[in-house]
Amino acid sequence: MAQLTFSIKYRKNTGLVISVAELWELFLYGIKMEGGEGSSFSDESMRFYLVAAQRDVENYYNLRFIKQLADQTITYYRPDYWQSFPILQTNYPVREPLSMIGMLNKMEQIIYPQGWLFCEYDTLMGQGKRRISVVPTGSSTTQGNAEVILTGITSQIGMQRFDLIPDYWRVQYITGWDIDQMPMDLLNIVGMIASFGPLGIAGDMIFGTAGVASQSLSIDGLSQSISSTASATSSGYNARILQYEREIKETHNRLKLVYDQPKFMVL
Repeated sequence: MAQLTFSIKYRKNTGLVISVAELWELFLYGIKMEGGEGSSFSDESMRFYLVAAQRDVENYYNLRFIKQLADQTITYYRPDYWQSFPILQTNYPVREPLSMIGMLNKMEQIIYPQGWLFCEYDTLMGQGKRRISVVPTGSSTTQGNAEVILTGITSQIGMQRFDLIPDYWRVQYITGWDIDQMPMDLLNIVGMIASFGPLGIAGDMIFGTAGVASQSLSIDGLSQSISSTASATSSGYNARILQYEREIKETHNRLKLVYDQPKFMVL
């Protein structure tokens, strides 16, 4: 019996918040991208612009879209430890704190129970604050490891002598959004930025050849000419590019106040 085998390429869990199909449907609708030999713009090339745009927005607003584990180190300040409950500033919004460990180099000194770690999470906005606070609750005794028992917030060897220990705290927490709860205003920014590259290429290839802005045909005294909006300094879809640029400029400062927060440091 004859057998036919098909081999296909597919991707799974790419981490993209906008798919290639959604980019075509939402931001590049009506755009045709074909080379002079009839080849279409590949999905792999489009995916490159999506990855670059997503990382650009994540870096600008200091956040991560996909729900994931964040692991970072924070400097120990003695006044924060002895005069008040510690409040640790994090790089990304905290969805759920997981662990907080005090370490001198690679030696663990103190491990806080997860029940002591709190974060402020706005369920309506789907946005957490960039901090983890430590408030003892429940039993005041917790076992740090098999040999050391830590009671409350006790003084530890090495912490009594120093006012500052770089990279002492190691915290882990969950940041990002579930896939069905992504902020649409930020996704709109990602889509517009990702479309800049394809729109520029498509504008140059309106007539199938890069750099051609008009075509004319003449047969037996009859002539016909077609011109595009492309010129020496702008592509054929420059109007849409300018529209997206204007929308980004009008909204990104406002979104910066919503999804990011100023960072203060006292020296």
